[in-house]
Amino acid sequence: MDIDSTSVTKGSSCGLKENGMPLYPVSLYDSGEGLPYAPEDWPYPGDKWSWKVGGRIAASGYFLDRYMYTPARLREGGRKTGFASKLSLEQYIRKNFPDADVNAFFASFSWKIPSKSRMKDDIELFTPPRETAEHSGSDSQFDDICCKAGNRVCNSLSATEDSVSDVMSCDICCSEPGFCRDCCCILCCKTIKMAFGGYSYIRCEAKIDGYFCGHSAHIECALRAYMAGTVGGTIGLETEYYCRRCDSRTDLVLHVERLLQKCKSVDSRDDIEKILNVGICILRGSEKTSGKQLLHHIEMAMEKLRNGTELEDIWKEEDTAVTGGSTALAF
Repeated sequence: MDIDSTSVTKGSSCGLKENGMPLYPVSLYDSGEGLPYAPEDWPYPGDKWSWKVGGRIAASGYFLDRYMYTPARLREGGRKTGFASKLSLEQYIRKNFPDADVNAFFASFSWKIPSKSRMKDDIELFTPPRETAEHSGSDSQFDDICCKAGNRVCNSLSATEDSVSDVMSCDICCSEPGFCRDCCCILCCKTIKMAFGGYSYIRCEAKIDGYFCGHSAHIECALRAYMAGTVGGTIGLETEYYCRRCDSRTDLVLHVERLLQKCKSVDSRDDIEKILNVGICILRGSEKTSGKQLLHHIEMAMEKLRNGTELEDIWKEEDTAVTGGSTALAF
């Protein structure tokens, strides 16, 4: 998430305004410094914050992914601190500047950044999914009851008033007309599937200031975006999932353990292989003892499965060892 402050030249206004400031559109992955997309002269005169956008654009024309970076004076050891969400930036301000007016801080610039490429074909626009997860073909009078994403079996339809009140507010992805926090992936915006206990996605259950995050992501999307598994660099994940919305981390060893238990009740060899494949991709490269042991167990099960072992014998560990080392898998 490094930035190049020279990559953007402020162009003409696109007619949009935020917090009283005219906004100019930018291209995918552009970056820059200062107004209107980052604070200037805060907390002290001369301090200039930096910003960068990602590659996803909402149907409204604004970037879904945007990042903020501290000014040079606030960088510890010369390393800039980056924020992938509005919430993490707010928590940083409250912790390091307890006397600051957070509302005034965010009112001094525009968090929303419009894209100059929203009408081009080579970008990923956020649009409501055309297919819903586990869609029912019924023609009953209740067919029009669905969530924002058009999913008739979304968990949000059965949520109680108390459970809804426990969910943290979100004015970024959840403000989009076609996005449902309960059944849409925060990374690809498509609906998640509940098959076999939902092995293909992870839901963030972090508590933020007493509220439940609840945003979900496909495991495959998270792995491709280096937000899941064992990842080096500045993120530094160790068999974890990093939530794009709240910056919380989830231990994926526990997730794989649950997948393995669910897998033992599945009677389709193809489905078992899909689930084991996900588990191996999550655990690959783990330095945790629990992660290594679980990976070894899954690889043994995969070896037996591919050798035609009866399903009830796949999960027995005592008589089979993995041959040929780790199973090389890819999505």
